[in-house]
Amino acid sequence: MTSSRLFVTAALVALLLTGPVAAESVTSQGVDIPRETEVDGERLTLFGHGVARYARIFRVYVAALYGPEDVAPEDLLDSNVPRRLEITYLRNVGADDIREATRVVLEDQYSESERDALMERFERFNALYEDVGDGDQYVYAYRPEGEESRLYLNGELQGTESGEDFARAYLGIWLRDDALSTSLRDELLFGKR
Repeated sequence: MTSSRLFVTAALVALLLTGPVAAESVTSQGVDIPRETEVDGERLTLFGHGVARYARIFRVYVAALYGPEDVAPEDLLDSNVPRRLEITYLRNVGADDIREATRVVLEDQYSESERDALMERFERFNALYEDVGDGDQYVYAYRPEGEESRLYLNGELQGTESGEDFARAYLGIWLRDDALSTSLRDELLFGKR
């Protein structure tokens, strides 16, 4: 056997003995999506990722959802566990457009009395949004200790809001049955890893 064949054979044997190696991240629309992340030191795994579109044509952002490995995706919304949603924009989006989308989805998802219990907190949280452009990233992170929702823009904390009910409603914009986009919801919960 020549030395080059011997090297190739040894490399193949080494790969077979070590088993498959999971990539540390995946890429969607040029956006790097880590397979793992953290919220307050607790390791979270990627449940899924997808692309949000406007009018089914224009790609607006790439979203990635993370949760504890021992929680089933369909139980994430109703579990008081750490979770994280990353939204990386592919185009310019105005803060008012983000706020309006939130308002419309909340009106679809909740009765007027249910919205009344959440509205003041949503208005404070929505006031944190700024205009974004290609490559900007919002991260929503929830920590069960203190029932605190956090909003980050490009890694900088913008503000917080409290309440497990608020966290469930906020993440429900993407994860409830009547979500902003059912195809994106399915990709986040059960899709591409």
